[in-house]
Amino acid sequence: MALEIRKDSNWWYGRWQDNGKRYCIALPVKIEGEAPDSLTKKGDRAFEASRHRAAEALQEHIRTFREKTKPEDLVQALHKAKFGHRIGRIEIKAIFDAWLNIPRKREPGTDYKNWAKSVFVRFQDFLAENPAKIKELAGVSKQIAEAFMRAEDKRGVSPKTYNAELILMRGAFEHLREDAGMLSNPFLKIVTKDKDTVHRKPFTPEELRLILDASRKDDLIRPLIIVGATTAMRRGDACLLKWEDVDLHSRFVTVKTSKTGSKISIPMFPLLHDELVTMRRGKSPFVFPELAALYQGNADAVNNLLRAVFKRAGFVDLEDLDEDEKNTHRADVHVQREKGLIKANVRGFHSLRVTWITLALTAGVPMELVRRVTGHKTVDVVLQNYFQPGREAFRQAIQAAMPKMLSDGSKTRDEQMLEIINNMTPRTQKRDCIRLRDLVASPV
Repeated sequence: MALEIRKDSNWWYGRWQDNGKRYCIALPVKIEGEAPDSLTKKGDRAFEASRHRAAEALQEHIRTFREKTKPEDLVQALHKAKFGHRIGRIEIKAIFDAWLNIPRKREPGTDYKNWAKSVFVRFQDFLAENPAKIKELAGVSKQIAEAFMRAEDKRGVSPKTYNAELILMRGAFEHLREDAGMLSNPFLKIVTKDKDTVHRKPFTPEELRLILDASRKDDLIRPLIIVGATTAMRRGDACLLKWEDVDLHSRFVTVKTSKTGSKISIPMFPLLHDELVTMRRGKSPFVFPELAALYQGNADAVNNLLRAVFKRAGFVDLEDLDEDEKNTHRADVHVQREKGLIKANVRGFHSLRVTWITLALTAGVPMELVRRVTGHKTVDVVLQNYFQPGREAFRQAIQAAMPKMLSDGSKTRDEQMLEIINNMTPRTQKRDCIRLRDLVASPV
Protein backbone atom coordinates (compact mmCIF):
# COMPACT_ATOMS: atom_id res chain seq x y z
CA MET A 1 0.00 0.00 0.00
CA ALA A 2 1.48 3.37 -1.00
CA LEU A 3 0.50 6.92 -1.76
CA GLU A 4 1.64 8.90 -4.79
CA ILE A 5 1.21 12.32 -6.33
CA ARG A 6 1.24 13.20 -10.02
CA LYS A 7 2.42 16.32 -11.75
CA ASP A 8 -0.81 16.71 -13.72
CA SER A 9 -3.16 16.30 -10.74
CA ASN A 10 -3.95 18.08 -7.48
CA TRP A 11 -5.31 14.88 -5.89
CA TRP A 12 -3.70 12.05 -4.00
CA TYR A 13 -3.46 8.56 -5.58
CA GLY A 14 -3.21 5.22 -3.83
CA ARG A 15 -1.68 1.89 -4.89
CA TRP A 16 -2.11 -1.57 -3.39
CA GLN A 17 -1.87 -5.24 -4.31
CA ASP A 18 -4.40 -8.01 -3.71
CA ASN A 19 -3.95 -11.67 -4.64
CA GLY A 20 -1.07 -10.78 -6.93
CA LYS A 21 -3.06 -8.11 -8.77
CA ARG A 22 -2.08 -4.44 -8.58
CA TYR A 23 -4.59 -1.63 -8.18
CA CYS A 24 -4.36 2.16 -8.37
CA ILE A 25 -7.11 4.66 -7.59
CA ALA A 26 -7.55 8.42 -7.37
CA LEU A 27 -8.45 9.30 -3.79
CA PRO A 28 -11.03 11.94 -2.83
CA VAL A 29 -8.38 13.94 -0.95
CA LYS A 30 -6.81 17.09 -2.37
CA ILE A 31 -3.08 17.78 -2.01
CA GLU A 32 -2.58 20.80 0.22
CA GLY A 33 0.37 22.85 1.44
CA GLU A 34 3.94 22.69 0.11
CA ALA A 35 4.98 19.27 -1.21
CA PRO A 36 8.60 18.06 -0.56
CA ASP A 37 10.94 16.89 -3.34
CA SER A 38 10.23 13.27 -2.42
CA LEU A 39 7.43 11.55 -0.52
CA THR A 40 10.09 9.99 1.68
CA LYS A 41 10.55 13.47 3.13
CA LYS A 42 8.17 15.57 5.19
CA GLY A 43 6.32 18.59 3.84
CA ASP A 44 4.78 21.46 5.77
CA ARG A 45 1.93 20.96 8.24
CA ALA A 46 -0.86 21.34 5.66
CA PHE A 47 0.78 18.85 3.32
CA GLU A 48 1.27 16.25 6.04
CA ALA A 49 -2.33 16.67 7.16
CA SER A 50 -3.57 15.96 3.63
CA ARG A 51 -1.18 12.99 3.39
CA HIS A 52 -2.67 11.57 6.59
CA ARG A 53 -6.23 11.96 5.25
CA ALA A 54 -5.21 10.29 1.99
CA ALA A 55 -3.72 7.33 3.87
CA GLU A 56 -6.95 6.92 5.82
CA ALA A 57 -9.01 7.13 2.63
CA LEU A 58 -6.84 4.49 0.97
CA GLN A 59 -7.17 2.14 3.95
CA GLU A 60 -10.95 2.57 3.95
CA HIS A 61 -11.13 1.88 0.22
CA ILE A 62 -9.06 -1.29 0.56
CA ARG A 63 -11.22 -2.47 3.48
CA THR A 64 -14.40 -1.89 1.48
CA PHE A 65 -12.88 -3.57 -1.59
CA ARG A 66 -12.00 -6.69 0.38
CA GLU A 67 -15.38 -6.79 2.14
CA LYS A 68 -17.05 -7.01 -1.25
CA THR A 69 -15.38 -10.36 -1.79
CA LYS A 70 -17.99 -12.20 0.28
CA PRO A 71 -19.08 -15.86 -0.12
CA GLU A 72 -21.92 -14.68 -2.37
CA ASP A 73 -19.43 -13.13 -4.79
CA LEU A 74 -17.25 -16.26 -4.84
CA VAL A 75 -20.30 -18.42 -5.57
CA GLN A 76 -21.30 -16.06 -8.36
CA ALA A 77 -17.80 -16.18 -9.85
CA LEU A 78 -17.76 -19.99 -9.82
CA HIS A 79 -21.28 -20.19 -11.26
CA LYS A 80 -20.43 -17.72 -14.03
CA ALA A 81 -17.17 -19.53 -14.86
CA LYS A 82 -19.03 -22.83 -15.19
CA PHE A 83 -22.34 -21.78 -16.78
CA GLY A 84 -21.54 -18.37 -18.28
CA HIS A 85 -24.06 -16.35 -16.24
CA ARG A 86 -24.76 -15.26 -12.67
CA ILE A 87 -27.18 -17.10 -10.37
CA GLY A 88 -29.33 -14.00 -10.09
CA ARG A 89 -29.17 -10.25 -9.92
CA ILE A 90 -31.60 -7.70 -8.50
CA GLU A 91 -30.68 -4.04 -8.37
CA ILE A 92 -31.46 -2.05 -5.25
CA LYS A 93 -33.54 0.41 -7.28
CA ALA A 94 -35.78 -2.47 -8.42
CA ILE A 95 -36.46 -3.93 -4.98
CA PHE A 96 -40.02 -2.53 -4.71
CA ASP A 97 -41.06 -3.89 -8.11
CA ALA A 98 -39.44 -7.24 -7.28
CA TRP A 99 -41.30 -7.32 -3.96
CA LEU A 100 -44.62 -6.61 -5.72
CA ASN A 101 -44.04 -9.61 -8.01
CA ILE A 102 -43.48 -12.07 -5.16
CA PRO A 103 -46.11 -14.84 -5.42
CA ARG A 104 -48.57 -14.52 -2.53
CA LYS A 105 -51.99 -15.77 -1.54
CA ARG A 106 -53.48 -12.32 -1.06
CA GLU A 107 -52.68 -9.08 -2.85
CA PRO A 108 -51.46 -6.36 -0.44
CA GLY A 109 -53.82 -3.41 0.01
CA THR A 110 -53.11 -0.01 -1.53
CA ASP A 111 -52.23 1.58 1.80
CA TYR A 112 -49.77 -1.19 2.63
CA LYS A 113 -48.15 -0.97 -0.80
CA ASN A 114 -47.63 2.77 -0.42
CA TRP A 115 -46.15 2.30 3.04
CA ALA A 116 -43.85 -0.51 1.86
CA LYS A 117 -42.66 1.63 -1.04
CA SER A 118 -41.74 4.45 1.36
CA VAL A 119 -39.63 2.00 3.42
CA PHE A 120 -37.82 0.68 0.33
CA VAL A 121 -37.16 4.23 -0.88
CA ARG A 122 -35.58 5.12 2.48
CA PHE A 123 -33.47 1.97 2.21
CA GLN A 124 -32.29 3.01 -1.25
CA ASP A 125 -31.44 6.50 -0.01
CA PHE A 126 -29.55 4.98 2.93
CA LEU A 127 -27.46 2.79 0.61
CA ALA A 128 -26.80 5.72 -1.72
CA GLU A 129 -25.07 7.49 1.17
CA ASN A 130 -23.03 4.41 2.07
CA PRO A 131 -19.35 4.68 0.96
CA ALA A 132 -19.56 1.23 -0.65
CA LYS A 133 -22.19 2.51 -3.14
CA ILE A 134 -24.05 -0.79 -3.14
CA LYS A 135 -26.23 -1.24 -6.20
CA GLU A 136 -27.42 -4.86 -5.85
CA LEU A 137 -29.20 -6.83 -3.15
CA ALA A 138 -26.29 -9.27 -3.10
CA GLY A 139 -24.09 -6.47 -1.79
CA VAL A 140 -26.18 -5.91 1.36
CA SER A 141 -24.41 -7.40 4.38
CA LYS A 142 -25.74 -8.07 7.87
CA GLN A 143 -23.78 -5.04 9.11
CA ILE A 144 -25.47 -2.80 6.54
CA ALA A 145 -28.92 -4.21 7.39
CA GLU A 146 -28.30 -3.53 11.09
CA ALA A 147 -27.09 0.00 10.29
CA PHE A 148 -30.28 0.72 8.33
CA MET A 149 -32.49 -0.46 11.18
CA ARG A 150 -30.46 1.65 13.64
CA ALA A 151 -31.03 4.65 11.37
CA GLU A 152 -34.78 3.95 11.37
CA ASP A 153 -34.74 3.71 15.15
CA LYS A 154 -32.95 7.05 15.38
CA ARG A 155 -35.69 8.62 13.23
CA GLY A 156 -37.93 8.11 16.25
CA VAL A 157 -40.32 5.50 14.87
CA SER A 158 -42.42 3.60 17.39
CA PRO A 159 -41.49 0.00 18.27
CA LYS A 160 -44.57 -1.15 16.34
CA THR A 161 -43.41 0.66 13.19
CA TYR A 162 -39.83 -0.54 13.68
CA ASN A 163 -41.02 -4.16 13.88
CA ALA A 164 -43.27 -3.74 10.85
CA GLU A 165 -40.36 -2.37 8.79
CA LEU A 166 -38.07 -5.17 9.97
CA ILE A 167 -40.65 -7.82 9.07
CA LEU A 168 -41.11 -6.22 5.65
CA MET A 169 -37.36 -6.15 4.91
CA ARG A 170 -36.80 -9.63 6.34
CA GLY A 171 -39.61 -11.09 4.24
CA ALA A 172 -38.56 -9.26 1.06
CA PHE A 173 -34.94 -10.43 1.25
CA GLU A 174 -35.99 -13.98 2.15
CA HIS A 175 -38.24 -14.26 -0.91
CA LEU A 176 -35.81 -12.49 -3.25
CA ARG A 177 -32.61 -14.01 -1.86
CA GLU A 178 -32.25 -16.81 -4.43
CA ASP A 179 -33.06 -14.62 -7.41
CA ALA A 180 -30.63 -12.00 -6.11
CA GLY A 181 -27.77 -14.51 -5.76
CA MET A 182 -27.48 -14.28 -1.97
CA LEU A 183 -26.52 -17.11 0.38
CA SER A 184 -28.12 -15.58 3.47
CA ASN A 185 -30.72 -13.05 4.55
CA PRO A 186 -28.98 -10.00 6.13
CA PHE A 187 -32.13 -9.04 8.10
CA LEU A 188 -32.86 -12.55 9.39
CA LYS A 189 -31.20 -12.36 12.83
CA ILE A 190 -32.07 -8.77 13.70
CA VAL A 191 -34.39 -8.91 16.72
CA THR A 192 -37.68 -7.06 17.03
CA LYS A 193 -38.44 -4.55 19.77
CA ASP A 194 -40.92 -4.81 22.61
CA LYS A 195 -44.09 -3.05 21.54
CA ASP A 196 -45.30 0.13 23.20
CA THR A 197 -48.99 -0.64 22.68
CA VAL A 198 -51.46 2.23 22.86
CA HIS A 199 -54.96 0.83 23.28
CA ARG A 200 -57.88 2.32 21.43
CA LYS A 201 -60.69 3.19 23.79
CA PRO A 202 -64.22 1.77 23.49
CA PHE A 203 -67.15 4.14 23.33
CA THR A 204 -69.76 4.27 26.07
CA PRO A 205 -73.40 3.76 25.02
CA GLU A 206 -74.01 7.51 25.22
CA GLU A 207 -70.94 8.27 23.13
CA LEU A 208 -71.94 5.74 20.49
CA ARG A 209 -75.41 7.26 20.32
CA LEU A 210 -73.87 10.72 19.79
CA ILE A 211 -71.81 9.38 16.91
CA LEU A 212 -74.85 7.76 15.30
CA ASP A 213 -76.81 10.98 15.75
CA ALA A 214 -73.96 13.01 14.20
CA SER A 215 -74.00 10.78 11.11
CA ARG A 216 -77.78 10.56 10.75
CA LYS A 217 -78.00 13.02 7.82
CA ASP A 218 -74.79 11.82 6.15
CA ASP A 219 -75.94 9.18 3.67
CA LEU A 220 -72.35 8.35 2.68
CA ILE A 221 -70.76 7.86 6.10
CA ARG A 222 -73.78 6.78 8.20
CA PRO A 223 -73.93 3.26 6.73
CA LEU A 224 -70.18 2.85 7.26
CA ILE A 225 -70.45 3.76 10.95
CA ILE A 226 -73.44 1.44 11.41
CA VAL A 227 -71.49 -1.42 9.83
CA GLY A 228 -68.52 -0.72 12.09
CA ALA A 229 -70.63 -0.52 15.24
CA THR A 230 -72.70 -3.64 14.57
CA THR A 231 -70.17 -6.00 12.91
CA ALA A 232 -66.70 -5.02 14.26
CA MET A 233 -65.44 -5.02 10.67
CA ARG A 234 -62.31 -3.07 9.78
CA ARG A 235 -62.72 0.12 7.79
CA GLY A 236 -61.47 -1.31 4.47
CA ASP A 237 -63.62 -4.43 4.69
CA ALA A 238 -66.65 -2.32 5.56
CA CYS A 239 -66.10 0.09 2.66
CA LEU A 240 -65.67 -2.78 0.21
CA LEU A 241 -68.55 -4.92 1.48
CA LYS A 242 -70.24 -6.75 -1.42
CA TRP A 243 -73.86 -7.80 -1.87
CA GLU A 244 -72.76 -11.41 -2.35
CA ASP A 245 -71.51 -11.32 1.27
CA VAL A 246 -74.85 -10.12 2.66
CA ASP A 247 -77.72 -12.50 3.45
CA LEU A 248 -80.67 -10.30 4.38
CA HIS A 249 -82.98 -13.28 4.75
CA SER A 250 -80.81 -15.17 7.27
CA ARG A 251 -79.46 -11.88 8.62
CA PHE A 252 -75.77 -12.76 8.34
CA VAL A 253 -72.73 -11.04 6.83
CA THR A 254 -70.00 -13.45 5.66
CA VAL A 255 -66.72 -11.96 4.46
CA LYS A 256 -63.05 -12.82 4.00
CA THR A 257 -61.00 -10.22 5.88
CA SER A 258 -58.35 -8.36 3.91
CA LYS A 259 -55.83 -8.35 6.77
CA THR A 260 -55.75 -11.99 7.87
CA GLY A 261 -57.62 -13.75 5.08
CA SER A 262 -59.94 -15.33 7.64
CA LYS A 263 -63.52 -16.06 6.63
CA ILE A 264 -65.88 -14.66 9.23
CA SER A 265 -69.64 -14.82 9.76
CA ILE A 266 -71.35 -12.00 11.63
CA PRO A 267 -74.96 -11.97 12.87
CA MET A 268 -76.75 -8.92 11.52
CA PHE A 269 -78.17 -6.58 14.18
CA PRO A 270 -81.56 -4.99 13.36
CA LEU A 271 -79.85 -1.58 13.18
CA LEU A 272 -77.77 -2.77 10.23
CA HIS A 273 -80.56 -4.82 8.66
CA ASP A 274 -82.90 -1.82 8.66
CA GLU A 275 -80.20 0.28 6.99
CA LEU A 276 -79.47 -2.28 4.25
CA VAL A 277 -83.07 -3.11 3.29
CA THR A 278 -83.65 0.54 2.36
CA MET A 279 -80.73 0.58 -0.09
CA ARG A 280 -81.14 0.06 -3.80
CA ARG A 281 -79.08 -2.70 -5.36
CA GLY A 282 -77.62 -1.46 -8.63
CA LYS A 283 -75.12 -2.91 -11.09
CA SER A 284 -72.16 -2.45 -8.75
CA PRO A 285 -71.11 -5.52 -6.74
CA PHE A 286 -70.46 -3.24 -3.76
CA VAL A 287 -73.11 -2.48 -1.16
CA PHE A 288 -71.76 1.08 -0.93
CA PRO A 289 -70.41 1.77 -4.45
CA GLU A 290 -69.63 5.46 -3.89
CA LEU A 291 -67.82 4.70 -0.64
CA ALA A 292 -65.92 1.80 -2.24
CA ALA A 293 -64.73 4.03 -5.10
CA LEU A 294 -63.65 6.73 -2.66
CA TYR A 295 -61.75 4.24 -0.49
CA GLN A 296 -60.01 2.61 -3.44
CA GLY A 297 -59.01 5.98 -4.87
CA ASN A 298 -57.97 7.72 -1.65
CA ALA A 299 -58.46 6.02 1.71
CA ASP A 300 -57.48 9.24 3.50
CA ALA A 301 -60.56 10.93 2.03
CA VAL A 302 -62.74 8.42 3.90
CA ASN A 303 -60.78 9.16 7.08
CA ASN A 304 -61.45 12.87 6.65
CA LEU A 305 -65.20 12.30 6.33
CA LEU A 306 -65.18 10.05 9.39
CA ARG A 307 -63.17 12.62 11.32
CA ALA A 308 -65.80 15.26 10.55
CA VAL A 309 -68.56 13.04 11.99
CA PHE A 310 -66.57 12.27 15.13
CA LYS A 311 -65.90 15.97 15.55
CA ARG A 312 -69.63 16.76 15.38
CA ALA A 313 -70.10 14.15 18.08
CA GLY A 314 -67.55 15.94 20.28
CA PHE A 315 -64.47 13.80 19.62
CA VAL A 316 -61.56 16.02 18.64
CA ASP A 317 -58.23 16.97 20.18
CA LEU A 318 -58.58 19.71 22.79
CA GLU A 319 -55.65 21.63 21.32
CA ASP A 320 -57.57 22.04 18.04
CA LEU A 321 -60.57 23.76 19.66
CA ASP A 322 -61.34 27.35 20.54
CA GLU A 323 -62.85 28.23 23.92
CA ASP A 324 -66.50 27.98 22.81
CA GLU A 325 -65.98 24.59 21.17
CA LYS A 326 -64.40 23.15 24.32
CA ASN A 327 -67.85 23.03 25.92
CA THR A 328 -68.83 20.22 23.56
CA HIS A 329 -65.50 18.42 23.79
CA ARG A 330 -65.78 14.82 25.05
CA ALA A 331 -62.34 13.20 24.64
CA ASP A 332 -59.04 13.67 22.84
CA VAL A 333 -58.80 11.68 19.64
CA HIS A 334 -55.02 11.29 19.80
CA VAL A 335 -52.53 10.54 22.57
CA GLN A 336 -48.75 10.85 22.54
CA ARG A 337 -46.80 7.60 22.35
CA GLU A 338 -43.80 6.98 24.57
CA LYS A 339 -41.84 6.83 21.32
CA GLY A 340 -43.03 7.53 17.81
CA LEU A 341 -43.20 10.17 15.08
CA ILE A 342 -46.97 10.60 15.22
CA LYS A 343 -49.60 10.45 17.94
CA ALA A 344 -51.75 7.37 18.34
CA ASN A 345 -55.42 7.56 17.32
CA VAL A 346 -57.50 6.17 20.19
CA ARG A 347 -60.94 7.50 19.19
CA GLY A 348 -61.63 6.68 15.57
CA PHE A 349 -63.40 4.15 13.36
CA HIS A 350 -61.36 1.26 14.78
CA SER A 351 -62.72 2.14 18.23
CA LEU A 352 -66.10 0.86 16.97
CA ARG A 353 -64.45 -2.55 16.60
CA VAL A 354 -63.03 -2.25 20.12
CA THR A 355 -66.47 -1.28 21.42
CA TRP A 356 -68.11 -4.32 19.83
CA ILE A 357 -65.52 -6.69 21.30
CA THR A 358 -65.73 -5.07 24.73
CA LEU A 359 -69.53 -5.28 24.61
CA ALA A 360 -69.49 -8.94 23.65
CA LEU A 361 -66.95 -10.07 26.23
CA THR A 362 -68.37 -8.07 29.13
CA ALA A 363 -71.83 -9.39 28.28
CA GLY A 364 -70.52 -12.95 28.58
CA VAL A 365 -70.23 -13.94 24.90
CA PRO A 366 -67.68 -16.81 24.70
CA MET A 367 -64.25 -15.84 23.36
CA GLU A 368 -64.47 -18.41 20.57
CA LEU A 369 -67.64 -16.80 19.23
CA VAL A 370 -66.05 -13.34 19.43
CA ARG A 371 -63.05 -14.58 17.45
CA ARG A 372 -65.36 -16.08 14.83
CA VAL A 373 -66.75 -12.60 14.26
CA THR A 374 -63.48 -10.62 14.44
CA GLY A 375 -61.24 -13.11 12.64
CA HIS A 376 -58.51 -13.02 15.30
CA LYS A 377 -56.45 -16.21 15.31
CA THR A 378 -55.40 -16.14 18.96
CA VAL A 379 -56.99 -15.18 22.27
CA ASP A 380 -53.89 -13.18 23.23
CA VAL A 381 -54.40 -10.70 20.38
CA VAL A 382 -57.95 -10.00 21.57
CA LEU A 383 -57.02 -9.64 25.23
CA GLN A 384 -53.84 -7.58 24.69
CA ASN A 385 -55.04 -5.22 22.00
CA TYR A 386 -58.83 -4.99 22.19
CA PHE A 387 -60.32 -5.97 25.53
CA GLN A 388 -59.27 -3.16 27.89
CA PRO A 389 -62.44 -2.37 29.89
CA GLY A 390 -62.55 0.40 32.43
CA ARG A 391 -64.31 0.54 35.77
CA GLU A 392 -67.16 -1.72 36.80
CA ALA A 393 -69.71 1.00 36.06
CA PHE A 394 -68.65 0.95 32.41
CA ARG A 395 -69.17 -2.81 32.27
CA GLN A 396 -72.66 -2.50 33.73
CA ALA A 397 -73.58 0.34 31.38
CA ILE A 398 -72.45 -1.68 28.36
CA GLN A 399 -74.43 -4.72 29.43
CA ALA A 400 -77.57 -2.73 30.26
CA ALA A 401 -77.67 -0.24 27.40
CA MET A 402 -75.77 -1.50 24.36
CA PRO A 403 -77.80 -4.58 23.43
CA LYS A 404 -81.04 -2.61 23.56
CA MET A 405 -79.64 0.26 21.54
CA LEU A 406 -78.21 -1.99 18.82
CA SER A 407 -81.32 -4.15 18.73
CA ASP A 408 -84.09 -1.58 18.33
CA GLY A 409 -82.21 1.74 18.14
CA SER A 410 -84.53 3.53 20.57
CA LYS A 411 -84.95 4.56 24.23
CA THR A 412 -87.76 6.18 26.14
CA ARG A 413 -87.55 9.90 26.88
CA ASP A 414 -87.02 9.22 30.60
CA GLU A 415 -84.24 6.75 29.87
CA GLN A 416 -82.50 9.29 27.65
CA MET A 417 -82.81 12.05 30.26
CA LEU A 418 -81.49 9.82 33.05
CA GLU A 419 -78.55 8.77 30.88
CA ILE A 420 -77.69 12.39 30.09
CA ILE A 421 -77.79 13.33 33.78
CA ASN A 422 -75.64 10.36 34.82
CA ASN A 423 -73.00 11.14 32.21
CA MET A 424 -72.99 14.93 32.61
CA THR A 425 -69.62 16.57 33.34
CA PRO A 426 -68.63 20.24 33.87
CA ARG A 427 -67.28 20.23 30.35
CA THR A 428 -70.49 18.92 28.75
CA GLN A 429 -72.97 20.66 31.08
CA LYS A 430 -73.96 23.43 28.65
CA ARG A 431 -74.64 21.06 25.77
CA ASP A 432 -76.38 18.49 27.99
CA CYS A 433 -78.72 21.12 29.44
CA ILE A 434 -79.83 22.04 25.92
CA ARG A 435 -80.51 18.37 25.16
CA LEU A 436 -82.53 17.99 28.37
CA ARG A 437 -84.68 21.03 27.51
CA ASP A 438 -85.33 19.56 24.06
CA LEU A 439 -86.40 16.26 25.59
CA VAL A 440 -88.71 17.95 28.13
CA ALA A 441 -90.39 19.83 25.28
CA SER A 442 -90.78 16.68 23.19
CA PRO A 443 -93.92 14.48 23.46
CA VAL A 444 -93.69 11.46 25.74
